[in-house]
Amino acid sequence: MNYIALDIGGTAVKAAIIDEIGTIIQKTSQPTPLTNFDDLIKCLTEIVEWAKAITPISGIAISQPCVTDAMTGQALSGGALGYIQGTNPSKVLGNIFNLPYTAENDGNCAALAEIWIGNARGINDLALVVCGSGIGGSVIIDRKIITGHRKFAGEFGMFITGFETDGTPIIWSANGSTLALVNAYSKRSGKDIKTLDGKIVFDLAEKGDEDAMACVESFYRIFAYGLHNIQHVCDPELILIGGAVSNRADFIDNITKELEIFYDQVGGYMSGPTVARCACGADANLIGAVYHLLNMC
Repeated sequence: MNYIALDIGGTAVKAAIIDEIGTIIQKTSQPTPLTNFDDLIKCLTEIVEWAKAITPISGIAISQPCVTDAMTGQALSGGALGYIQGTNPSKVLGNIFNLPYTAENDGNCAALAEIWIGNARGINDLALVVCGSGIGGSVIIDRKIITGHRKFAGEFGMFITGFETDGTPIIWSANGSTLALVNAYSKRSGKDIKTLDGKIVFDLAEKGDEDAMACVESFYRIFAYGLHNIQHVCDPELILIGGAVSNRADFIDNITKELEIFYDQVGGYMSGPTVARCACGADANLIGAVYHLLNMC
């Protein structure tokens, strides 16, 4: 059987036809409507119609960028799309097409993909951190997602990782994400942020740009602090890191280096995390959404 997976992001809706063993058959994408919920449903409906024209579809699986009630698909926060809060795209689509449907938070979907066919096969307890415009993630205990009382478990981007000079707390998403790196470099160098992205800043650092080097070093240090905090909250066997930045060849090595420096500074190794990158890459949210559907229906 084949399923349509929809990964609703802040800039694009990625979609794929995926079978019951996690194989991607065909993919497509459309820009995410930034206007309203009705336009989003129109976009998602067009994608489902696209899939149905290719093969019979047995269910609709959604990954969405917000806190989600995994049992109902309800969006409990706005996340990357303010208008999505309080809505249920999966239910609307399920009713339109008379198909089984589920929805889950994007970070949780990425973790489910790794459990199913990725680097967490055989791992019982893990955490997954997704780095992009913010920091998201998931906590898995006994191969089950821990959502918490208010469904906010795994929202690692809300960790406090520092303070402004006036005492205002700084959260991990604001000083340790890819977007935070770009913002920091733009502010430090005076360059227009519209001309920058994460890859450009890393490349400039490799070429010896002192401003970029300082910002990248800070990025890795803050990331290491975040991973240390996760390790000492839930003590997972493994922490997986996803997002485009994690594909850099030296990413894991640099994180490990900063962790070693940190543990030397605090005078002990403590429970240092085992860190690796995700295996499913940019398709993780799509694959994990289908895994969630298969285990809910």
